[in-house]
Amino acid sequence: MSLSINTNLSSKIVQSSLKTSTNALNRAIERMTTGFKINSAKDNAAGYSINTNMTTKIGAYKVAEDNASMGLNLLLTASDSLSLISSHLSRIRDLTEQASNGTYGYDSMRTIQSEVDARMSEISRIISTTEYNGIKLFEGESSGSTGSTGDFIEEVTPLTEEEAINQGYTVIKTADELQAMKDNLSGKYILMNDIDLSGYNWEAVGVDDVNPFTGELNGNGYVISNLKINKPIEDYQGLFGAVMGGTLKNIALENVDVTGVGYVGALAGAIQGDITNSYSTGSVTGDTAVGGLVGVIEGGNITNSYSTSSVTGVGFVGGLVGVIEGGNITNSYSTGSVTGDAVVGGLAGGILQGDITNSYSMGSVSGDVSVGGLVGHIDTGSINDSYSAGSVVGKTNVGGFVGQNTNSTFVSCYYDAPKSGQAIGVGDGGGTGVSGVTTSELNDLISAGTLPSFTKSNGVSDITLQVGIDSSESSKLTFNTGLEFTLNIFLTSQAGARAAIEAIDNVLSQINSKQTELGSAQNRLESVLESISVQYENLVSSRSTLRDADISKESSDYIRYQILQQASATLLETANQSPSIAQHLL
Repeated sequence: MSLSINTNLSSKIVQSSLKTSTNALNRAIERMTTGFKINSAKDNAAGYSINTNMTTKIGAYKVAEDNASMGLNLLLTASDSLSLISSHLSRIRDLTEQASNGTYGYDSMRTIQSEVDARMSEISRIISTTEYNGIKLFEGESSGSTGSTGDFIEEVTPLTEEEAINQGYTVIKTADELQAMKDNLSGKYILMNDIDLSGYNWEAVGVDDVNPFTGELNGNGYVISNLKINKPIEDYQGLFGAVMGGTLKNIALENVDVTGVGYVGALAGAIQGDITNSYSTGSVTGDTAVGGLVGVIEGGNITNSYSTSSVTGVGFVGGLVGVIEGGNITNSYSTGSVTGDAVVGGLAGGILQGDITNSYSMGSVSGDVSVGGLVGHIDTGSINDSYSAGSVVGKTNVGGFVGQNTNSTFVSCYYDAPKSGQAIGVGDGGGTGVSGVTTSELNDLISAGTLPSFTKSNGVSDITLQVGIDSSESSKLTFNTGLEFTLNIFLTSQAGARAAIEAIDNVLSQINSKQTELGSAQNRLESVLESISVQYENLVSSRSTLRDADISKESSDYIRYQILQQASATLLETANQSPSIAQHLL
């Protein structure tokens, strides 16, 4: 054996073995403490990359599973609320059928009506408040700008308070300030807040044609809600009693309940002036010249406005306007039910002189004499590019489009003949330019833009769930919870009650269809959850095979390399003695 002082080969051999056993021991310790045999790319470069991709997908599947579960909860929320609405509608149908029997007097009918009103209010509340995680499920958010809560035909960009003052407006923020308009009937006013008139004893601004409102009110896109007026022996009732030369624009009236005698409307009893981009919802009741928005307009224009209010009266009763005396209606509509005795129309009761253009009505209409889907009676004027699509019930001078025509012309006008049940468009007086079409044909004309449609869906836009782990279409599931219907029940007569039964059945059918649609979406989501679970478990199993350490093997390696390390340490001590032996020889 060769002995050397400069180079201790024995020590170097032992050092190498000690280093190898120490590294292997550390690796075994790392694998046993982490449970993984791949802890970094140096352990297995290809395996590390595959493991990383698998881990990313597993995390994505967890999120997709949460997404699907939340979507399922959203659908269950919508479905449960629809069941409540169906329950209320079923009871309302029972009450309506009861009222149609003809064995009940006025007081009894009012009692039945009170329960119907209460249940309809609850249905409205459910529709407006049902939401999931801040998303309204049945009723869409306002399409207006910030601060605007109304659903106008034209989008409203509200003025700021500074801008309004610079333009000479008096700012209104409270109910008292709104009522104070009666103290200065020529003022220029603008809303800066939504105003709730619940419990407020409202006095119409401009009490009659002797003391009318002559100024301007700009609703500025805000909403006046819960206006209640109960003055069954007084004329000129509404937010405004009489308006002459004034301007009303961008005004939203929601959930009104207005009762008067003559000249009754949610916005104004009578007006000589212009109304632009305004609407009303709720109910209006009166005797003569009763309209969902305005009782009578005498010289002026109603543009881009609508009413969904149910309207009840005796003579000259209309869904939007009771009487037009030298005025025009353009780009406007009504969808509420209209009930009266004589001169009853879905959009306007009677037109003494005036024109209607690009407008429509879709509510049910019932009366005795001069009853029309769009207009009850028109004397002098014209109707262009307009249609009616509600049921029409009457006795004399009844038309699917116009009940009675004296001296007017019609151009490109249509009525839904199957729905109205009328063999003719104009009941008395005739006239060309009015065509009866099927519901499908009418919808085609509307879709093509030949006829107008300004209504906005109450439902949210499509909800798309991300239920997969990539951006492909197969990873998405889309459905819509939106609910849109108009139903106004007024049990003032047997005919009205019987007509309401059909309307209720139609709404119930619509809700049942929506329930079926949501149920199908729920089934799909449950299938998605099962599929995600299977894919998740298989991927976790594959990753385990690739990444997880075999603890029994690693513990054996640990003991093995621990022994080798100890042996190497002992031999290193012996090897280090070789230079000393060589020194003794010297």
